[in-house]
Amino acid sequence: MGAFCHGRLMTLGEAQDDEKDFNQDDQRERAMVSRLNLEQRPGRGRQDEDAHLDVDYDGRPVRLLFELKSAAVESDFGTGRDTGMSQLQRWSKMHFVFGWFRPRDNMPRRLWYGSPAMMREWNQQEQEYLVPDLELTMLLPDLADEKILGRVLGHKDVYTYDDISALVKDHWKTKKALGLPNRYLENADVLRARRTADCLYSPAIAMQAIRDRAQYLLARGSTVNNRKISKNYVMTYCQEITGPRWAINLDQAVLAALEAQPPED
Repeated sequence: MGAFCHGRLMTLGEAQDDEKDFNQDDQRERAMVSRLNLEQRPGRGRQDEDAHLDVDYDGRPVRLLFELKSAAVESDFGTGRDTGMSQLQRWSKMHFVFGWFRPRDNMPRRLWYGSPAMMREWNQQEQEYLVPDLELTMLLPDLADEKILGRVLGHKDVYTYDDISALVKDHWKTKKALGLPNRYLENADVLRARRTADCLYSPAIAMQAIRDRAQYLLARGSTVNNRKISKNYVMTYCQEITGPRWAINLDQAVLAALEAQPPED
């Protein structure tokens, strides 16, 4: 079945060309923000919310965080690169806006709002998709044995900082933001020197380093790349926001969603 384009029916080939030429960018994000009267926090990072909406709910101010997704008309919505369990858990509390655009056109053709409750089924399915990978991430590092130790670091009575750091790299360094100490110093069980570079380690700590590194590498890989939120899901479970009062209609949809599922304190 085709799609309508400027009053006529698009062919399947034209729809596919639209999808091929489409690229989500900041302009389309700003177009959705402007049309729906959302706000964006200065200095946001890649892992932060795309936008927010401040509302008054039950006599108190509430800030709702939004994830914005755009796609070519009649296309599914991408989730981006490296989506893991922590991202999905974060999204489970966020609100979504989906917008369809024509290539090289920064005006959304159709918009949908997805509350946390509306997005719950999709989010749970995506989390279930990752569970086997996460199980492997937890189980496989413990299978490292003396043979693997020998192949990776060699069999030694004592390992130097250079030996361990060649494997673990920055992973054991101090990470104040995460509350993690310098584990090169903390794990130095043969010699905890004044300089980290002079520390010495036992074979047991070398084995721990191998397992830590294996778990880190596996955890990095236990993500999915650009999984889709299908247009059918969005059109079935989410609420379309129509004009000309786009922002007002979004506010009404959001408040109705908050009545059905009050925000967490």
